[in-house]
Amino acid sequence: MAGLTGGTTCIDEAVDNLLAAPRALTRLEVEYLDVRPAHRMWAQTLAGGDREARLQLAGALRACHRVAIAPYWQQMRLDLDTARAGYARTMAAGGVERLLETLCDPLVRWRPPVLEVRHPRDADIHLRGRGLVIAPTVFSSQQAEVLQNLVDQEQPPVLALPTVGEGTDGSAHWLTEEAAERSLDDLLGRTRAAVLAAAADGCSTTELARRLGISLATASEHAGVLRRAALISTRRDGKAVLHTTTHLGAALLASVSRGFGP
Repeated sequence: MAGLTGGTTCIDEAVDNLLAAPRALTRLEVEYLDVRPAHRMWAQTLAGGDREARLQLAGALRACHRVAIAPYWQQMRLDLDTARAGYARTMAAGGVERLLETLCDPLVRWRPPVLEVRHPRDADIHLRGRGLVIAPTVFSSQQAEVLQNLVDQEQPPVLALPTVGEGTDGSAHWLTEEAAERSLDDLLGRTRAAVLAAAADGCSTTELARRLGISLATASEHAGVLRRAALISTRRDGKAVLHTTTHLGAALLASVSRGFGP
């Protein structure tokens, strides 16, 4: 149902997109799903544009987000950011060919000019110059997914690849945010750990001080220590100074959230 919720990471925006989605798109998305027999009547009602069915789906989406995503979002986001950074480094070092060769064996295999994906549905997808979006995911451990815009065929397909596999301790992803924060506090100290975590979203020295309830001088001092350790980078943004985590800083945050597991 990604087409109904859009490409947002905000649950409120996702629900708004779902409720405002055109009836034709809803019908296409529902028809594409493999619905269990017990739920087919409800699915047909949803596909037909019933407002109450759509509100029920929106409520279920919020409930799922509250239980399965919200408590663990920081760790998931850091893991996904690390995966994307790895894709970028591979492509920078070896080009697109190297990236495609090393994407996700054995689920994905590059046999020029064809990218083969192990998938439950057998289909040939011709890009025709549209490109391909590669998106890591933490919710699929054994399967790659190919997602297409069912309404706008000119949009590039999305190849969703698992970041948790058979050889990975996937259970460590589900540490609560509180547990991850305690681990980072032990490593760097509470205030400096908070500065590093805040910089993951990018913020100025003034924003750091305001978020953490510390003085500008203290925020600047901690940012300086982290910068010298190559955990954050600093650049000017107009009159302000913007701090963001480096790849090393993001990897540290992700490693701590996983308990320094494999």
